[in-house]
Amino acid sequence: MSEFSLENLSEKIHYGKTKDYFQEVLSSYHNGNYRSAVVMLWSVAVCDIVYKLGELVDLYEDTVAKSILDELTTLQKGDSKSSLWEVKLIDDTRAKTNLLDNSEYENLRYLQKQRHLSAHPILDSDKQLHTPNKETVRALIRNTLEDLLIKPPFHTKKIIDELVKNIAEAAPALNTRQKVKKYLESRYLSKLKPEAELSIYRSLWKFVFKLDNEDCTKNRDIHLQTLEVIGNRNAETILNLIRGDKDYYSNVSLMPLILDYLVFYLSKNPKIYALLNEDAKLKIQHNVENTKTSKICGWFVKENLERHYEDILSLIENDIDFNFRKGQLKFLLETPDTEEWQHLFCRILSRAC
Repeated sequence: MSEFSLENLSEKIHYGKTKDYFQEVLSSYHNGNYRSAVVMLWSVAVCDIVYKLGELVDLYEDTVAKSILDELTTLQKGDSKSSLWEVKLIDDTRAKTNLLDNSEYENLRYLQKQRHLSAHPILDSDKQLHTPNKETVRALIRNTLEDLLIKPPFHTKKIIDELVKNIAEAAPALNTRQKVKKYLESRYLSKLKPEAELSIYRSLWKFVFKLDNEDCTKNRDIHLQTLEVIGNRNAETILNLIRGDKDYYSNVSLMPLILDYLVFYLSKNPKIYALLNEDAKLKIQHNVENTKTSKICGWFVKENLERHYEDILSLIENDIDFNFRKGQLKFLLETPDTEEWQHLFCRILSRAC
């Protein structure tokens, strides 16, 4: 990783105070003062964890984060010169919160060991002070940035509340799927662990395809688009997730409008349909037979594309009030994306016009 990239990455540091302190790390590194860079980097990492725990307390009233901070305060008051609380901080943060995974924790422990060697007069066999090399220090800086400093203090149990509230407020500006994707990846997904994305996906599935309250009805479109973004980023993992929890994902609404959303989603993700329980499949099949939107989207429940083609023709010819709504013809062309369907679509288009 080049110095230029290292500096660019540092611009993404979540807290302003952390970013200011981190400039001293970069300055020491660029000037070849590698011991000083490592010592300061450890101090910055410790401060950043404290800030994140503090924000979890302030924003989410997180009792676990509060207990960690309260215990550290007690330790510091008992022995203000001891630095043992610093190691305990990352140990407790790893064990009791979702801020650090195993690899991130091990990277921080290695940083702490390098900091100990750099900060104390430990002489090697040649009576030389320990001096980490440039490559080691650069790796320590990169790992600390990517593992900790650029990430916001999301709590797995609270992130869905934060995300749902935020995308609802931003929905008027997120008027295309591409904008939704860019927004989510920039603000959230690029900073989350995979398991957190899957947790969000699981919650949104219920919001979009099961619940029928005022908030879910109002925000169903933006929730669906968020579900699509996360699903596309984790396609194979999502299939395993659903395979292991079929009852949850098969517990969908009976309401035709909500099932229209589900049929639309499954038309782009037919492998998911195959994993659902039979009761869910019966609901979906019934909706495909009885609502116009699902008739257009429900190719995946048919025995073949020819049958879907015939059903679309029947819809056009037998329903005098039928007209394709905006975007439906484009969707019909693209899903399913096969050469056979393109030929059949041309024949549909000639009848529709």
